[in-house]
Amino acid sequence: MQTHYRAVKQKEPHCRRLTDILPFASMLRSYKLYLMLLVSSIFFIVCQNQGSITSLVSNAAAASSGSVDDLPDVVAAPLQGNDGLELLYGDSEPALGAEKIRSRSLNSKDMLQKLNDRSSSTSSATSTSATTTTSTTTARTTSTTTTAKVVPTAPSTNGILAGSSSDVPYRFPVDTKQLPPLYIITPTYRRPEQIPELTRLGYTLKHVQNVLWIVVEDSENRTASVTRLLEEIGVPFVQLAAPMPAQYRKQKVKPRGVSNRNRALQWIRANATEGTLYFADDDNTYNLKLFEQLRHVRKVAMFPVGLISKYQVSSPVVKNGTITGFYDGWLGGRKYPLDMAGFAVSVKFLHKRPKAQMPFKPGYEEDGFLRSLEPLELKEVELLASNCTEILTWHTQARKNPPAPALDRKKYGGTNLVQLTSWLV
Repeated sequence: MQTHYRAVKQKEPHCRRLTDILPFASMLRSYKLYLMLLVSSIFFIVCQNQGSITSLVSNAAAASSGSVDDLPDVVAAPLQGNDGLELLYGDSEPALGAEKIRSRSLNSKDMLQKLNDRSSSTSSATSTSATTTTSTTTARTTSTTTTAKVVPTAPSTNGILAGSSSDVPYRFPVDTKQLPPLYIITPTYRRPEQIPELTRLGYTLKHVQNVLWIVVEDSENRTASVTRLLEEIGVPFVQLAAPMPAQYRKQKVKPRGVSNRNRALQWIRANATEGTLYFADDDNTYNLKLFEQLRHVRKVAMFPVGLISKYQVSSPVVKNGTITGFYDGWLGGRKYPLDMAGFAVSVKFLHKRPKAQMPFKPGYEEDGFLRSLEPLELKEVELLASNCTEILTWHTQARKNPPAPALDRKKYGGTNLVQLTSWLV
């Protein structure tokens, strides 16, 4: 009987496949084990250093938040008095008078400047902290006068007289020796056009450096709507209240803005030492070039105002660089027939005329104030606006609007009109 055997070669392909698969599976298991060990190691390291990582993250967060929180607080709540005078905050520097200033205008340049100022004053602030905690300031104010009990100190470098060390002043972002400050005086009173006209002027001043906006309301107390607007615009400001005396309210033609401007002059005498003051009414339009020309006024400067009277302009008459008269639609026997927006005065020159103020005489407010600055010769007056050949400000008074009628609450109660009409007069 014959026995048949299968050749071994027939099994070789099957065996080769098995031997080829076994090394690959072994390598795969090795890689899985390696990955498991790697993940386990990372997890172990993270668990062991969790405290350090948490501390690192918290320190980074604190550092990032500290870069903002360390900036001077310029939005502190105002201190209010019964007399309608607002005491406002500004920088965290020693006091510059009994009244304080608020500002929300911070751009990148201002932030860097304030950080530099803060870092340079840290050492001196620590040495004086003991005395500042015990100092006090009181202010008693009427509608047109202020009596402040302050610590006598020397004038500071930022153009405001130093006062009690417990007060907080406003520091102009640019050195006043390089860029003299401007004190813009704006009288205002409640009317339908008040908020839109203040808005227009405020956003114009927002483009002006080293400016302080002194807004004086013709009311017994400051109004919340004006305060809210000033804070919203962000121009550094002082908000005061100076109502018109009762005897003048009975007149047919009222001397509007006189009490306001005299109150602002009083504030400047008490707090400013340099720069220029300018009466900028809220119903005017201003070219930014005008403000830059006002900075270096030595005594008194004059310039044209457009859209005034039938002549459409009020201006000094200039020939060969000298004032020879005045061009105005109404002379009225005035020595200085100018519009309120047609002149500016140096703060230092104002200090040399301590009795200078504006009279309660309708139509003669500008003339009376300029006369109170005498002795003043026309040859001493500086001519701005390219020798009075340009118009950089216009009397663009808005059209008078009647008061808004009362809202029908039965018909519109619960709608947006209830809140919307709270803005109206």
